[in-house]
Amino acid sequence: MKKIIIVLSISILITLITSCKKEDDKNEIIVYEDNSCSYFQRKMNNLELMDSLSKRVIEHGDTLAYNQIQGIYNIAEQKQTSALYYALIMANKYNYNRAYRDVYEILNSDKVDKKTNEMAESYLKKYKKEK
Repeated sequence: MKKIIIVLSISILITLITSCKKEDDKNEIIVYEDNSCSYFQRKMNNLELMDSLSKRVIEHGDTLAYNQIQGIYNIAEQKQTSALYYALIMANKYNYNRAYRDVYEILNSDKVDKKTNEMAESYLKKYKKEK
């Protein structure tokens, strides 16, 4: 009986030692130096992702997709103007209140002409009305 216990103990010990052996760096964790801008630039360059988000916004008025697109363009490019197309669609086609404000913020600038400024103000009025 003692022999069986000793053999079992030794085999368990050997199993534990060999199972804890490090495999050939298969489980190595790779850490990239990253910041929010490069993270969102990778998202913006992911054509499959951007096409999917675009389709969800344009065809379905998906507010989550819209907010993702806004974030990607605002952070990756450090400007809002690229997202104007989607803001106009969400405002005009789906009456999404946040999009009214986004259109206003994108168009409201000292550098725009009077007519564009009036258009921006009209979207601000719609935003306040819906709020």
